[in-house]
Amino acid sequence: MSEPQRYDITKILEQMRADYWHNLETAVPDELADQTDYMIVAFGAQRVGLPAAACREVLKLPRIVKVPRLPRHLPGIINLRGEIVAVTDLRPLLKLDAAAPTAGFRLVVIAAGSMRTALLVEKVEGLRTIPARAVEALTEGSTHDAADLFHGKLEDAGGGLLLLDVGRLLTRPDMVIDQKQLARDTAE
Repeated sequence: MSEPQRYDITKILEQMRADYWHNLETAVPDELADQTDYMIVAFGAQRVGLPAAACREVLKLPRIVKVPRLPRHLPGIINLRGEIVAVTDLRPLLKLDAAAPTAGFRLVVIAAGSMRTALLVEKVEGLRTIPARAVEALTEGSTHDAADLFHGKLEDAGGGLLLLDVGRLLTRPDMVIDQKQLARDTAE
């Protein structure tokens, strides 16, 4: 009869720790550089990846103050710790049905440079790292007018995932409100 094998747990853990640090040190920098973290959000069945570097915070839905004569994709403004921030709803731009927000909706504050907005989303799924080689370019003549908002797409188990270009979104002409024109329209 053989004697039971004994394990030196301390030695095994030390070896695992050494292997872990060795693998981190020898990781190919190009592999790490060609990956981007995205916050995955959903608008009904449509899923969108927001670059995590552009996401500032996720908020429970506060009171949104409606502003007269704004386009449908700008449903109003919020007070974010003393700063007035416009709320953006991508659903009208994507030609998706826009139901009234519920308590489950969230605002994801995104920024590029000095521009920022609070993006109204139905659900936040979480963070995901996506390698650049997995991203497909959008085809010419994409199906909706807002195709210029996205720099690529990804087919995955959850269906299609569009990857938002936050800089393009925030610099679109229909995202900047001309306050002088708004005042002239109101005076008429």
